[in-house]
Amino acid sequence: RESVQRGWLKFFFKAQFVLPLYTGVKPRTAPATADMLAAVVGECAAWVVFWCLVFYGLVFTEPIWCPSKSTKPHENCRYWTSRNMFGIIHAVFISVISIPAFFSLVTAPDYQRFASTDELVMCVLSDSFDPERKGFGEAVGLAGMAFTAFILADLVVSWAHGLATVDYYVHHFAFAAAGFIVRGHCMLPYNAAILMGMEVSTPFLNFAFMYRNRGVYKTAVLVSGLLFVVLFVISRLLVNTYGAILLFVKREEAFPQSVPAWQEWFLIVAIFAGSAVQFWWFPKIIQSAMKAFGDSSPKKEGVEEQLLKA
Repeated sequence: RESVQRGWLKFFFKAQFVLPLYTGVKPRTAPATADMLAAVVGECAAWVVFWCLVFYGLVFTEPIWCPSKSTKPHENCRYWTSRNMFGIIHAVFISVISIPAFFSLVTAPDYQRFASTDELVMCVLSDSFDPERKGFGEAVGLAGMAFTAFILADLVVSWAHGLATVDYYVHHFAFAAAGFIVRGHCMLPYNAAILMGMEVSTPFLNFAFMYRNRGVYKTAVLVSGLLFVVLFVISRLLVNTYGAILLFVKREEAFPQSVPAWQEWFLIVAIFAGSAVQFWWFPKIIQSAMKAFGDSSPKKEGVEEQLLKA
């Protein structure tokens, strides 16, 4: 089992350099320098470019992976379908890293769950970490960079193709700000794994919305809708709320001294606000699930768009 975990981690650490273009800065355990900060910014920019290429690759190949037509005209827009598949790919990638990291850190002592490091490029943690957990903690840094860059890329493509509303931009800017704070300080690996682990429910929601009006996918859509509800309750209502409360209770030891107080409280408030939003939307999610995602009348499209970004 340990050999499998090590192999899995090596794959993602290699991807951290292959996908975002290796910046040339070697991991070190010294305070962040201008070169290190520049490397982090460059890595983030490269991830943004990568995600944009993924989106437009989906747009170009959309007739291949989505040949069937929807009964709703707006769902036949290749940018709309590509945006849904774009979200699925991102959510799967983030979940594959974050969920194992969460289970690895859930039983870890607080000094490991709330670890931080000045090595910002790869978030290399201290040797005091258990060897099997150290890799997962650092993997969260990779996922955090990919997640934050995806939010920025999604803002770009959504603006370029009219796929978003004002509240959508506000939602994404808030998430991007939180991502920059956590990843910018390479801290809170446990809470970061919890927050990004919520993406585990996203593929099932996007699939259901994308294929519900395409005729031959009724059973798959129903199963996806039910799985989404189950995973939503577990990851977004239960685990996410637990993570928010834990961070508030342990806030004195959770944040490194280098983090300004306003960033601490911004992050705490943002996490609690995000948790509250999940509870606020839950009744509407149940309503959609009970109807098996089979009714997409115009009056409900606003609700569905909100669920896609919840």
